Amino acid sequence: MHAVDVRNSRGAVIKLALRRHLLFRYLADEPDLAAREARILQLVENAGIAAPRLVAVDADGAECDVPAVLMTRLGGHLELTPRDVELWLRRMAELLPPIHSVKPRGGQVQEWKLWEDLRQAQPPTWSRNLADWERLIEMVRRPWPQYEPRFIHRDFQHYNVLWSRGRPTGVVDWLNASIGPVELDFAHFRHNLLSDFGYEAAERFAQLYREISGEQPNPFWEALTLGPEWAKTPKQHAAMDSYVSSLVGQLQQ
Repeated sequence: MHAVDVRNSRGAVIKLALRRHLLFRYLADEPDLAAREARILQLVENAGIAAPRLVAVDADGAECDVPAVLMTRLGGHLELTPRDVELWLRRMAELLPPIHSVKPRGGQVQEWKLWEDLRQAQPPTWSRNLADWERLIEMVRRPWPQYEPRFIHRDFQHYNVLWSRGRPTGVVDWLNASIGPVELDFAHFRHNLLSDFGYEAAERFAQLYREISGEQPNPFWEALTLGPEWAKTPKQHAAMDSYVSSLVGQLQQ
């Protein structure tokens, strides 16, 4: 991603961002990456979502040497160590319902893809709660529950939200936006919270999300998309064990 400043005919500087798709191993499998991102940016703009706005797209690299997307550059900064964690979690939760309310046309957005897959995992050797890990892995190997296909960001987390004066200025990195269970966004951020802030913060976000959205997320999707590799330190191991026990309890109800 490149920051690009453009001066127009009136002398005003326009702040833009240019994403050049340089990873050819991805382009070989998904040659439409730039065109797809451009469609998503237009979709979220039409829906009024705070996000970068599409300026131009070079879908096949004819102009930019590689496929590329030129977009507006949002103001703001990452907020990774919030002073008021409670308010920060609430603001993050408030971002999701408008995103999940976007109504794409048929075929406009790709179907979701499974990244981490707990069905393929083994209980981690560091765990002090191997029995619950075994139970959870068994649970996600059962048939999947039905879900309502809806628009999701797919990589919703605090590293993709910009802030200014205590409020989000917008959500970035829409490349993986998909149609799928809304729980995938909920779960992905919860997994990030576990790693960076601990179990209590992840639980508090869940409470705030339910309050704000009126949704009752199915814990199956959190379990399915969990991976032991999210936890690397003793503190993260303890948080993950608590989380796994919580998921087992919810899925047994």
